[in-house]
Amino acid sequence: MSRVPLWILGAALGSFAAGMNLGLLVPKAFAADADVPAADADYVRDVTARYGLSAAQERTLRLVLQNAREEELAIYTTAETAQLPPSLRARVLAVRSRTEQRIRALLDDGQRARFDADSRPQEAR
Repeated sequence: MSRVPLWILGAALGSFAAGMNLGLLVPKAFAADADVPAADADYVRDVTARYGLSAAQERTLRLVLQNAREEELAIYTTAETAQLPPSLRARVLAVRSRTEQRIRALLDDGQRARFDADSRPQEAR
């Protein structure tokens, strides 16, 4: 075999290996921030840079922020709509109404009738 085909084969294999490595490493680099809300990711980067956190400290900070977000969400989800200020109550009710309309739109006629019957308040049944 002459040198030119070997050179082409070597370049092709090298390019393939480089592409594989890049394809395997790049998603992992971005996965760390994938499950973190943007505001939290920015905060984590700022705190890490400002205080020189180690990788372990950065992971722990992410967990602390995630835990705080989950605790806040638990408070919001257990609150009764009537406990909310009027402006928030209106927004929550609007979201619930849009959600119900979207669910109704995806159902066929029979499913929609059962859904509507199940969605009526207990007193109306």
